[in-house]
Amino acid sequence: MSVAIRSATADDQGAIVALVRSERLNPTGIDWPHFVVAIDGNKLIGAAQIRKHKDGSRELGSLVVDRRWRGQGVAARLIETLLASEPGRVLVITGQVRTAYFARWGFRPLETSRAPAAIQFNYYMGRMAGILSLLRRRPLIHLIILDRMPLLDAG
Repeated sequence: MSVAIRSATADDQGAIVALVRSERLNPTGIDWPHFVVAIDGNKLIGAAQIRKHKDGSRELGSLVVDRRWRGQGVAARLIETLLASEPGRVLVITGQVRTAYFARWGFRPLETSRAPAAIQFNYYMGRMAGILSLLRRRPLIHLIILDRMPLLDAG
C-alpha cells in the first residue's frame, strides 16, 4: 500500500500515544490536534507534531515512525508537511548524529543557553532520561538543539 500523510483525528489518539511511548520519546503534549500522521491503509505508522510552548517557541517533536517503515522517507514526509505550515522559527531536540539529516530543512545547531526556556527545559529533561537509560544499560544518545530560523520573504 502507499503511505498517506494527513492531519490526525481524535480516532488516532491511542495509536499516537502508543507509538510515542514505544520509542520512549517525550510524553508531554501528546494531543492529536497538533499532529500529522502517516497511514498505510488504515494503520498508523508514523506521527510528528509541532509543540507550541507557552513562551511562544515552536518545537518539532514526537517524531516517530514504526520500525518496519524506517528508511523509506516517511519521517521526511512528516517533517515537510509540518514545516510547510510553520514559516517561523522551529526548534528540534534530537541526537547529535541526526544533525546532518535535519540540515536539509535549514536546521543548524544552537547553543543550549541561547534556546528559549521551554526548549531548554525539554533538552535537560531528555538528558536526565538519557542518564537513566545508562543505568538500564541502554546506549546514551547525545542530544543537541537544532534551530530553523524564520524563512525570509524572497519578494
